[in-house]
Amino acid sequence: MNHLALTLAVEEPEITTLSIRPGVVDTDMQTLIRTKQGVMDEKDMVKFKGLFEGGKLVKVDDVGGVMARISVGVSGKGSKELSGKFLR
Repeated sequence: MNHLALTLAVEEPEITTLSIRPGVVDTDMQTLIRTKQGVMDEKDMVKFKGLFEGGKLVKVDDVGGVMARISVGVSGKGSKELSGKFLR
């Protein structure tokens, strides 16, 4: 995804592209991971439970809000200076 965003930024300068890694987001998948045994390796399950219990999961609305602000940009025309970048 990172390479695709970078390539599109060069080949299609009128299109703003970004690759975003928001972190571990509190989605339905996270709930499944924490509640179902055998879905993944025990070590990984402990990790994801720890993130939840420690309040370290990113809220879905926070991710959406940031992505919307980046997409629209301050001027309302998008963030061309970020095109092709990888953000986390």
